[in-house]
Amino acid sequence: MADALRTDLPGIRRYRRLAAVDVPDARLTTVERFMRSRWLWASVVVLLMGVFAIVRLRLILTADVKTDAGTVPGLNTDALSQAAGYAMPTLLVWSLLFLAVDRWRPQRWLLWALALFWGGSVAAYSSLVVNSWAAERLSIDQNGNQLAGARAAVYIAPFVEELFKATVLFLVAFLDRRRLTSMLSLVSLAGLAAIGFAFSENIVYYARAIVYGSMTASTGDVAAAVAQLVSMRGLWTSFGHPLFTAMTAMGLAFGLRNRAKVVRVLGPIAGYLTAALLHMTFNTVAGLFPDNAQKMIYLTMALPILFSVVVLVGVQVRREGLTIRNRLSDYVMAGWLPDTYPQLFSRIVQRARMLALSPWWGNVLATYRLQRAVSELAYLRDQITRGTVDAAGLWRERELLDEIRTLRAAGALDDARGLRPYWRKRQPAYALGWQPPGYPGPAGIGGQLPAPAALAQHPGPWSSGAQFPAPAQVQAPPRV
Repeated sequence: MADALRTDLPGIRRYRRLAAVDVPDARLTTVERFMRSRWLWASVVVLLMGVFAIVRLRLILTADVKTDAGTVPGLNTDALSQAAGYAMPTLLVWSLLFLAVDRWRPQRWLLWALALFWGGSVAAYSSLVVNSWAAERLSIDQNGNQLAGARAAVYIAPFVEELFKATVLFLVAFLDRRRLTSMLSLVSLAGLAAIGFAFSENIVYYARAIVYGSMTASTGDVAAAVAQLVSMRGLWTSFGHPLFTAMTAMGLAFGLRNRAKVVRVLGPIAGYLTAALLHMTFNTVAGLFPDNAQKMIYLTMALPILFSVVVLVGVQVRREGLTIRNRLSDYVMAGWLPDTYPQLFSRIVQRARMLALSPWWGNVLATYRLQRAVSELAYLRDQITRGTVDAAGLWRERELLDEIRTLRAAGALDDARGLRPYWRKRQPAYALGWQPPGYPGPAGIGGQLPAPAALAQHPGPWSSGAQFPAPAQVQAPPRV
C-alpha cells in the first residue's frame, strides 16, 4: 500500500497529470516551481497576445474608413478616453458580482485577471477581425449599409463572439481542470471574460456616438444621446454578454462533472449553441424591431431569462454547500476530520466568520488556506464518487488531509463559534536579567542598610536560598 501511494515512482507524475490531480513536486525549490509552472508561461503568452490585440484594435478603430458615401472618421484619443470612463462602472459592478459568486473555493487572482484580460483584448480583437472578414466574404458589407450590418450582427457575430469569449474556459480546462471544481467557478470565469468583452465593445459604441455627434450638426443634444446610449448598454442590457457566455460555462461544467464520454462532448457544444442562439435573438430584437417592440420583448423574455439564471445560480450555491457537507461527512465517519467540519465549512457565514476573526484567534493566511484545502477535499471526494477521477485521486486526497493537519497546527481557525474580536492591550515592559537585592532597606528596593539582627537568623524570601519565617514568629495584629 505504501508503494501504491508513492509519488516518485516512474510514470506516477504523468498519471496524475492526466487525471488532473497533480501538484508541484515538493522536492523542487521555489524558483524551480515558478519556472516550471504552466500558468507562468500561459500568462506570458496571454499577456503578449493581449497587448498585440489592444494595439491592433487601436490602429483599426482610429483609422478613417472610406465608403461610397464619403469618409467615416476614426475614433480619436479623447473620445476613447471619455468612453472608457463611461464603460468603467459597468465593468466594476459586474466584476464584483462574479467574484462574489465563486465563494466555496475561489479561483486564484491570476485566473480571474486572465479571464477578464482575455475577454477585453484577445476576444474583442479576434471577433472584430473575423466578423469583418466574414462580412466581406459574404458580400453583405455594402459600404456601411445599416441593414447589411444588422444581418452580419444576427448571423455571424453571435457564433464568432461566443466562441472567442469561451475560449479562455476551454484553455483553463485543458491546462488544469482540477481548478474547475464546480459550476460556480466556471460561471465566474465566463462572466469575467464576457464583461471584459462588453467593456471593449461599449468603449467602441460610446466613442462612435461621441465622434459622430461632435462632427454632425443635425444630431441635436450630443450629451443626452450619449447618456441614453450609456444607460441602455451600461445598465438595462448590460447582462447580455455575461448571460450568453454563462450558458457555455454551464454546458462545460455539466460535461466535466459527468462520466459518460458522449455527455462530456455534447455538454459544452450544447451550452455554446444555446449561448449563440440567445445572442442571435438579442441582436435580432435590437437591430430589426422598433423601440416599443424591444421594450415588450425585454420585459416578457429578457428579464424572465435573467431571473431564471439568477435563481439557478442561487440554487447552485446552496447545492454546492450541501455537497461539501455530505462529502466531508465521509471523512468524519472515517475519523480523519473533526465532526464539526461538515456543518462549519458548508456555510458561507461560518467561513466568513472564521476569516474575520482569524486576526485575533488564529492565523489569517493559514485559515484561508485551510478553507481552500477543505473545499478541494470535498470536491475531490465528490469527483471520486461520481467516477470522473480514478485512483489517482488517492494521492491528492492524502496530501490534502496532511495539509489540513499541518494548517491546524499552524494556527488556522476552524471554529469561530462564540468568539469575539477584542482590543489587544499593550503588555508592560519588564527589565531583563534583573536580580533582586539582598535586603530591601529603608532606601527602597535598592536599600543600603543591613538587615536587623532579629531577622538575620531567619532570612526572608528576598535572599538567596531563604525561606519564609516560621509561623510562630509571625505575630498577629492587635484587635481593635
